[in-house]
Amino acid sequence: MANFPQLEPIDRNYAMGAHVISAAEGQNGDATQFLHSTLAADVVISLEFRALTSTQVALIRSHYTGQRGSCLPFEIVAEQWRTHANLYDVVLPGMSYRYAGPFTETPRDGGLFDVSVPLVSHY
Repeated sequence: MANFPQLEPIDRNYAMGAHVISAAEGQNGDATQFLHSTLAADVVISLEFRALTSTQVALIRSHYTGQRGSCLPFEIVAEQWRTHANLYDVVLPGMSYRYAGPFTETPRDGGLFDVSVPLVSHY
């Protein structure tokens, strides 16, 4: 499984996922809900990078292409979580990620780029 490039984001945004729950309705109309996992699914994370060089952006482009966009899961390296006291503050061990959509590049002066990468957790 491929790892995301070893680039440290300047900012991260999170939208916590939801537990997988289904409901069943009885003949008397009462509903019962079933929790299918203790882990929240589809945790959305956006990694924000500022002032990346064209070489660094090429690493992200290459990785995105190698993962076939949002098709193949990958691991996130420790650099992406550096400001957290614990690697598992946001997500649980064993999770992999997929791209939640295409990343965005915004050109800056001096041949630099700001990049936003949307990800979603995957079991």
